[in-house]
Amino acid sequence: MNPNACRVTVIMIVLAGAVIGSAAETVATAVYSRVSKGYKREKAKDGSFLPEYYAMTNGGRIDGTSSDITVDRVTYAEVAEITRQLLGNQNYHLAQSKEQAKLLLVLNWGSTIAPNGMHQQQNIASLRSAMASLGMDQHRLNNPASSDEGAARPVYEGQDLAGNATKGFNRSPQWATNEEMAVVNAANSVESSFVQSLSDDRVRDRLNEANARVLGYLDDLADANDIRRYAGGGDRYNDLIGDVEESRYYIVVSAYDLHELEKKNKKKLLWQTRVSVRSPGNSFNETYLAMLKNASQYFGLNSGKLVRGEGTKGTVELGELKFLGEAKESAETEGTEEEASKEEATDEETTAAEKEEGK
Repeated sequence: MNPNACRVTVIMIVLAGAVIGSAAETVATAVYSRVSKGYKREKAKDGSFLPEYYAMTNGGRIDGTSSDITVDRVTYAEVAEITRQLLGNQNYHLAQSKEQAKLLLVLNWGSTIAPNGMHQQQNIASLRSAMASLGMDQHRLNNPASSDEGAARPVYEGQDLAGNATKGFNRSPQWATNEEMAVVNAANSVESSFVQSLSDDRVRDRLNEANARVLGYLDDLADANDIRRYAGGGDRYNDLIGDVEESRYYIVVSAYDLHELEKKNKKKLLWQTRVSVRSPGNSFNETYLAMLKNASQYFGLNSGKLVRGEGTKGTVELGELKFLGEAKESAETEGTEEEASKEEATDEETTAAEKEEGK
């Protein structure tokens, strides 16, 4: 989301004559939906949800994500119209006036940034080369040629010249032999390779965490990251982390309490639905319809976990754009991903505390 936006204008729109075409190709989607504590849809006597009314706005890219040419081909009007139609299936309706709107829906879409796998491969290759050089230099130091009178010799029985040099316990450089200094330099190279590898792994882990947060993978990764990884429990964790470390197209639909926003300038997240597909082999302009269709059945509901499925690709043609009116400027509506995550964490802590009290 754009951190520089201090105000947002909410526009009520209707896109007339939208035509949705379908194709035979399918795409694998991953959906995660979460409802904040305190939000619950009311039902009619027949069990159907009572209608709720919303205004909608463009949240743009989430910080730390990117786009490509296929993402840029899709306009906000196209995403908003398909979302509007699918929301209607869940009895969410676009408000016809400012007074009627109770929710503010924010749409975000884009592509996550995959870690650079070449760095990891280069670090591994560099570390292997450094360790091989260290091994050869250690062997030469401990096994000098009998004719080499200037070679370092053990001062006492059992002295490990190579081991001492590797740990930095060798003689000072002005007194050390070339073989001793070669071991010292090789050991330093190994240490540098380890440090570089650890540094890159930390960067990779931070990027993975950010991507998992955007895609809705955090809870499932935490659940799968246990003893089952090492005790024949399957490859679920590896499958999930493989998704996160691959560039993925995403769409996030977030519902905020519009009254709280206008009256108290408070961004109260009520529900949020995230859906994604892998970027390699797909294009956003051909998959966003399938993404929204699969996500729509969880609008305003908890999915409970990451839900994988398949959707049919499609195309969209939009008719004339008609404006029904413009609301007055309100306070900032865009909340960062970190704020939403903090609210979710607070909900979890409150629920855990209540369970503990019940016990």
